[in-house]
Amino acid sequence: MFTRYWCISIFVIGFFGHSLNLCIFTRRTLRYNPCVRYLMASAIGGYLIIFILIPIRTLQFGYGLSLFLSSEITCKIMTFVCSWIRMLPCWFLALASVDRFFCSSTSSTLRRLSSLRVSLWLIPSVTIFIGITQIPILIFFKINPQPRICLGQPNLFQKVNGILIMIMWSLIPSLATLIFGFLTVRHIRQSAQRAAGHKSGNRRKVRIKTVDRQLIQITLTQSILFGVTSATGAIGGMFNIIDNRSRKDPLTLAKQSLIGNILSFIGLLSPCISFYICTLSSQLFRRELKNIFYTQQ
Repeated sequence: MFTRYWCISIFVIGFFGHSLNLCIFTRRTLRYNPCVRYLMASAIGGYLIIFILIPIRTLQFGYGLSLFLSSEITCKIMTFVCSWIRMLPCWFLALASVDRFFCSSTSSTLRRLSSLRVSLWLIPSVTIFIGITQIPILIFFKINPQPRICLGQPNLFQKVNGILIMIMWSLIPSLATLIFGFLTVRHIRQSAQRAAGHKSGNRRKVRIKTVDRQLIQITLTQSILFGVTSATGAIGGMFNIIDNRSRKDPLTLAKQSLIGNILSFIGLLSPCISFYICTLSSQLFRRELKNIFYTQQ
C-alpha cells in the first residue's frame, strides 16, 4: 500500500514540477542559452522517468504485476530501457555545469564551446553513449525460475553491473558537476577582479550575476541532490546482490528486498522534486515563473 501511494505522489509532484520547468526554460529570455538547453533536456529526461519508470515500478511493487516477466526478451528490453532513462537527467546536469565552465572561461576557444550548436550535438551523443554502456543488460539478463525474477546472470555480472550503475548513475555525473561548478566560480571571481574599474567589464559582471550565477547555482544544487539520491538508488539496486549468504533465510531475504526497494525508490526521487528544491531556489527562475502567471492573467 505504501508503494502505491508513494509512486502516485511522486508521479503527480514530478509531472507538475517538470511541466513548470519546461514552461520556464522555454521562455524567450532563456531558450537560446545553451545551459538552459541542457537543463531542458534534464527535465525531459525526468518526464521519461515519471511516465515510464514510475508506472512500471508501481505495477511491479505496488500491485505485484511485473512487466519484466512476460518473456525473456521483455525482461532484457525493459531492464535496458529503465536503466538507460534513469541516468539521463544527471548526465545532462553535468553537461550544464561543463557549459558554465566554458562560458566563464577567459579562453575564446573554450567560450565558443558554449553554444547551441554544441549543445544540440552533445545531448544526443551523451544519450547514445549511455545507451551503449547498458548493452550488456541485453546479453546477460534472464528470467530466473526460482524465484521468478528478471535478473542478471551469472552472479558475477550482477555485482559488476551494480558497480557500473553506481559509477555511471552517481559518481561520474556528480563529480563532473561539482568540479566544473567550482572551476566556474573561480573563473567568475577572476573575471570580476579584472573587470574592476572598466564599464564594459562591469556590464559583463552584471550579466554574470543576473544569469550565469543563477545557472551555476541551480546546476550545483541539482548535482548535490542527484548525487545523494542516485547513490542511494544504486546502493538499493546492489543491496540484494552483494550478500548472498542471507538468501538461505526467507525472512532475511524479504527484509533485504524491502530495504533494497525503498532505497531504489529514493533514487527516483530527485528527478521528481528537482523543480521545487532547485529551480525555485533561483531568483531568476522564480521571476520567470511569476511572469508566466502574470501573462496568463
